[in-house]
Amino acid sequence: MKKVAPLKVISIAVAIGLCGAFSNPSKAQTAAADNRLSQTITFRPIPTGPTVLGVFEGRPPCDEIARQLKISTPPDCIKLKWDLILYQDPATLQPTTYTLLLIGGGDVVKQPDGSSYQQKLIKGNWTIMKDIKANPGEEVYRLELATDAYLYLLKGDDNVLFVLDENKEFRVGNEDFSYTLNRVKLVPGNR
Repeated sequence: MKKVAPLKVISIAVAIGLCGAFSNPSKAQTAAADNRLSQTITFRPIPTGPTVLGVFEGRPPCDEIARQLKISTPPDCIKLKWDLILYQDPATLQPTTYTLLLIGGGDVVKQPDGSSYQQKLIKGNWTIMKDIKANPGEEVYRLELATDAYLYLLKGDDNVLFVLDENKEFRVGNEDFSYTLNRVKLVPGNR
């Protein structure tokens, strides 16, 4: 077997690296300070003021969440639309209550035109936990559900929450939907 000189190996590695760098330049994600919140049109009153920590929306896959939240879904359900509002005490900035509106599962709502859809409104208290096994030192929001069950959300940053499973571990989405909730800015819609 023929031995290759170390200098030649290094030269080839550098050449391959430079070709890759210039033939397919990639750009870093925009810094969080430059990101703008998505606007979401709503036809209901918009919660505002110091009691609102944030409004978050997402479209996680249906099955696992429906099972955990014990809500019914149609057989063809592929995603649930989430609208989560977290409230806080305006003086202490400590967590107080939340509302979670799920569209696509839950109770059947009849429309005036005869059509229907499913939705579930969940309300409760929430707290902040730290030092969970999977993510030590990170903030996890614990939303109280009925019957001593909880929904866990890992705070990625001020604008992103990751939906965790019952063991406080990451859920894996699919090619179309993820277990991520993003902060949004609600704007009034016109009917």
